[in-house]
Amino acid sequence: MSVARPRPVVDAAIEASRGPEWRTMPAESVGVDVDRLITIRSGHDVTERRRRLVDHLWKHAGLPSSTPSIDAGVTVPELDSLSRSRIDRATLSMAHALKSTSYLVHPRRPVPGRLGIFLAGHGNARKPVYHRPQLAAMQTFLDRGYRVAAIDMPLQGWNPADMELPTPGATAPVDPASHERFAQYETPDFSAATYFLDPVVTLLNHAARAGRLTDVVTFGFSGGAWTTVMHAAVDPRVRLSIQVAGTWPFFLRPHPAAHPNFGDWEQRRESMPGLYDIAGYLDLYVLGATGGGRRQLQILNRFDPSCFPGVGHRSYAQPVRDRAALLGGDWEVIDDATHGKHQISDHAVAMLAYELDRQPDPPEER
Repeated sequence: MSVARPRPVVDAAIEASRGPEWRTMPAESVGVDVDRLITIRSGHDVTERRRRLVDHLWKHAGLPSSTPSIDAGVTVPELDSLSRSRIDRATLSMAHALKSTSYLVHPRRPVPGRLGIFLAGHGNARKPVYHRPQLAAMQTFLDRGYRVAAIDMPLQGWNPADMELPTPGATAPVDPASHERFAQYETPDFSAATYFLDPVVTLLNHAARAGRLTDVVTFGFSGGAWTTVMHAAVDPRVRLSIQVAGTWPFFLRPHPAAHPNFGDWEQRRESMPGLYDIAGYLDLYVLGATGGGRRQLQILNRFDPSCFPGVGHRSYAQPVRDRAALLGGDWEVIDDATHGKHQISDHAVAMLAYELDRQPDPPEER
């Protein structure tokens, strides 16, 4: 199908109101040899690095094969405006009695094999955040026959913040909804990063049991974009992954336009050094895009007031894209300068629609 690619138009008024740090390369990128930071160089590296990530995350148990508990035909006020046939609730019990509640929304005219996964960012006072942009992204999937899962971050939104303390006598957290509490759960025998990934993997497993999946697309915003990146790196069932305003490589984190922004607990190298020693963000990007027919988009809001703004992505965008292409995949940065908020913009939703509508290239013979 031939469709016109949306073109972002720079908001001139916002651009004029910002200083040079929002439109010029940051000092943090000077002298950085990005090609050397990308350590995945062959198909063997892809296989081995993905295996090591899975082993580290699930402690040699492999990618989860289980499924969540399903309650069909439920009512969800936050999703009531979506045009759909029904909504199912997915409930997953995880380690230390932490629970995940997600929802699977069924389209009125389903296309067999299609599944979209929307990964939300941080909630507001632990309330689900499903405003117009989030709902527009989900409706974009539904209009094209995709079942679409709505998954909140652990401890956020629909998910309770109640869980067992890691050890008897451990101190209860000041903020039970903060991901900083996961630090005390991280041990040689358990990775707290699986709290973010298990709801995605197991709900995908559930959808696959209803029929063979031929097109799996993930779309994550802010904190949910981190999960999008990590999941696409370890689960090659994902054809297309789109991360919006959610990640940056470590060398750019001190950039002053970002205030600076080192990310939440799960995003920082010191939180999980064993994980990020296996694959830093540049390698995770390559892993998420590598393989015949696989593609990953990173949409960054140039004038975002909180997360990863400016044009620092120019330091790594082409090297990552080149490495992914060398390994049979496709990776691209979209510089969204159409607005000045931390949000899913109309342009980002238009890009999702474009990617779903265009005819993907057939997988290469390997």
